[in-house]
Amino acid sequence: MAGEAAAQPSRPAASGSTRLTLAQAVVCEEIRDGVPANSAIAFPVSTAKIYCFTLFDAVAEDTFVFHQWYFRDRPSSRIRLSVKAPRWSTFSSIQLREADRGPWRVEVQDASGRVLKTLRFSITD
Repeated sequence: MAGEAAAQPSRPAASGSTRLTLAQAVVCEEIRDGVPANSAIAFPVSTAKIYCFTLFDAVAEDTFVFHQWYFRDRPSSRIRLSVKAPRWSTFSSIQLREADRGPWRVEVQDASGRVLKTLRFSITD
């Protein structure tokens, strides 16, 4: 299983907050024109690829986050992604194999490793 990353700018947000704000985090089947599509909590293994999409608002300064993927509570991959001011969306992905059926989660972590959100999902037949 290989992790993959991509990032892209979003429209600027109104200023005022100095914190990194996670506005959206989803696990989905694809990213279409920078937008997550077909988000769910269970995916068939035939999906072949799963994405974790995150959108950050009110980014005060350029930084990075991690998407920490876990399979059956064991670390699978940790992907470092850039986050740029003032607003930024980014995503990572994994390729699914037949052996990947079961419980998964992705922790969205800030640069210091603090968990901002945990997304749980399953890979099924």
